Amino acid sequence: MLTEVQFTEARNQLSTLYDRVFNAFNPVIIKRKQSEEIALLRVDLLKMLLAEYDLRPEVIPEADGSVTLALDRLELYTNGDTAEKALADLVEDLKLYARDYIMRPQLFLQAPNRKGHFPYILRVLLCEDDAEIRQLLELKDAS
Repeated sequence: MLTEVQFTEARNQLSTLYDRVFNAFNPVIIKRKQSEEIALLRVDLLKMLLAEYDLRPEVIPEADGSVTLALDRLELYTNGDTAEKALADLVEDLKLYARDYIMRPQLFLQAPNRKGHFPYILRVLLCEDDAEIRQLLELKDAS
């Protein structure tokens, strides 16, 4: 079982909890009232858990010479004259979708076709920059 701490105790012992979570790699559940619970977890461990949520798009060469990138699991599709252009557009679309999702989580988490996108959105939001998002897409050479 994970360590569970009441909210007031957590607030009073935040430094100790932080050390437990970060240095000892022990996630902690913080409880408030009867049914409110949150989890504290190291970011590197969160990234490890989310690594299974594959963001590799399908690369589709089109008859006109353009390239389509299809990220079916998020229903995102881009097309560009080159693979690099399609990739740049997909990175932008991912950032826009992730921002929209996290700004209105109640809407997306209640939509049956969008609820399952949450772990993928977290993967994108945990990225520091566009280069890291590109790494998530695992396209070695987009040029």
